[in-house]
Amino acid sequence: ITTILAAFIAATMEPPLKRRDRGETAVYIGEEGSLAHVAMGRFFNHLPHFTQKGVKSFAAAFKAVVSGEAMYGVVPIENSASGTLHSTYDLLLQHDVVIAGELGVREVYCLCGRPDVTLADVRYVLSHPNILGACSAFLETRIPAGSPQALAPLDLISTISTTEAARKVRNGGFALGAACAIATKEAAAKHELSVLAEDIGNDAFLETRYILFHLRNGEASKVPPPFPRDVQNALQKRSACFALSNEPGAIFKLLACWALRNIDVLKVETRPLALGLRAPPSLTKARLWDYLFYVDYAVPADKEINEARLWDALSEFSLWHRDFGAYSSQVTRAEKTPQEWSDMIDLMTKS
Repeated sequence: ITTILAAFIAATMEPPLKRRDRGETAVYIGEEGSLAHVAMGRFFNHLPHFTQKGVKSFAAAFKAVVSGEAMYGVVPIENSASGTLHSTYDLLLQHDVVIAGELGVREVYCLCGRPDVTLADVRYVLSHPNILGACSAFLETRIPAGSPQALAPLDLISTISTTEAARKVRNGGFALGAACAIATKEAAAKHELSVLAEDIGNDAFLETRYILFHLRNGEASKVPPPFPRDVQNALQKRSACFALSNEPGAIFKLLACWALRNIDVLKVETRPLALGLRAPPSLTKARLWDYLFYVDYAVPADKEINEARLWDALSEFSLWHRDFGAYSSQVTRAEKTPQEWSDMIDLMTKS
């Protein structure tokens, strides 16, 4: 009995990082080789004991974390060219989770097709809708069918991930003309596709913000969150969601809570206020065109800023709020420059 009791005490006294080494699971959208898989690697490659598992949808990633099947989830939240992924914001609200980290991951998009396909053959392009938007200039100017003057217009087909797009292109079955996917080189290689052109984003440098999330009061809340060891001077952020009264000055009053404390508000995003299962707790009435306000702000380094008083003020000027937590964030703040299409050489023409 003494031996068993000693072993139990020793196990419970182990430091959190050592207990975590026994192996857990983290989920991401898509398959190996997807852009989300690359982001997952940035968070977890220094933690090889974590199992990295792909799932088929954003909802499946949140379900895996909420059910306890996974400790963490990694999902995209915004692309620097095509903007916000609204499903991520909606799912954050529908589940009792918090954000534990954020990384801006550079994404190099490639146009991939079956062997012997040329740009002139392409009639279908498949990818995630945000990525299709982030590559719109290439699709309109470099693919003949994408031109407004084309007799047979280019058909853009949305998929849940870049790897799903690559798999569908490999499987074929498109009736009129050839299909291509916008994906990574890794996905093209995995599905035996040729790369027709690479780095086809609208901007010379494209980045997507990925968030790491976990249950608010789950096991992950008891240990330091995974974050790349090579990141220096990460920004400390906090994210929250608010419901406001529909009256003049409501938004001004809320934002003034940060402005009067000299706190930098980094982003404000609105989403329609829903009812039923997707409604915030205690909000039982809503009208068409009522909104929720998601706010990201920089956590001030000044210790004199009283966080409790800030939240007292935010509560005073909102009907309801949810705090998604404070976390480390690393994104690129480089100046945007357009892609120089005149310098691009299609890889299919290289010998």
